[in-house]
Amino acid sequence: MLPSDIRMRLARYKWNTSLLKRGFQKGSRKSSVFGSSLDFSDFRPYQPGDDVRQIDWNVYARTNRHYIKRFLDEQELSITVMLDCSASMHFDEAKWKKAKALCAAISYIGLANDDRITFVPVGAGNKPFRNKKGVVFSSQMMTYVDSVKGTEQEQFFSIVEHYRQPTTALTFIVSDCLENSEIVIDKLKKLQTNQQLRLVQLLSEAEMEPATVGDLKLIDVETKETVQVSLNRQVLTTYKQRLQAHCHEIEKACHERGIGYLLLSTKQSLDHVIFSEMRKNGWLS
Repeated sequence: MLPSDIRMRLARYKWNTSLLKRGFQKGSRKSSVFGSSLDFSDFRPYQPGDDVRQIDWNVYARTNRHYIKRFLDEQELSITVMLDCSASMHFDEAKWKKAKALCAAISYIGLANDDRITFVPVGAGNKPFRNKKGVVFSSQMMTYVDSVKGTEQEQFFSIVEHYRQPTTALTFIVSDCLENSEIVIDKLKKLQTNQQLRLVQLLSEAEMEPATVGDLKLIDVETKETVQVSLNRQVLTTYKQRLQAHCHEIEKACHERGIGYLLLSTKQSLDHVIFSEMRKNGWLS
């Protein structure tokens, strides 16, 4: 799923976030809070009430003044990756594979940086890959992501709220967002509470640039509704305009609420998405 050269490059980066939540264990991210790690920050004059064990007696011997050492605290970042497993996602094999590869890459970067990772295949009927930390779990994670199956019963945004992880600081959503835009935006607002949210909207080439023409019977893979349509240049132009308006509405709502948003096509390579698009958006450093 992730070639070795891609994994080596992924391990050099980490996810940027303005929101950290303290976990039960130390991580590798420097906090603005001073704590008891081994990473020395600076000295400051001793004040009544400070722990006398933090006094540096070597400095006292040289200056005859009491100073205490300050150390940078380390915090772990809790990350959740949610994958849309609805029928519209796995109907196209290339789209389904690209979506799972994206989830694996996002999770791998977190594991390589001692972040705590939870992967949630929404609606797939599988238990989440929950609360794993450390690159030692990367092979297990990739095997799990690769094994995830799609579902035929439910639309993603109608149920995603029930999968929200309360202790998460940063959540990635990988979905095609091919549902009513009002429902999508409403659910994003609810998911955003007390965390930073990033939405990756993934569409297939056929969805973005339909090439089929003629008289067709179209079937919605999720609702099973059918419609007879004659696809000509005018109809295709109208379709593209409506799709563009749909995506723009979601993007606008995300920007207004400080939600990260990225629109992708399956024709874009994984390394371009991660190392170019996500870095350009300031998600990676």
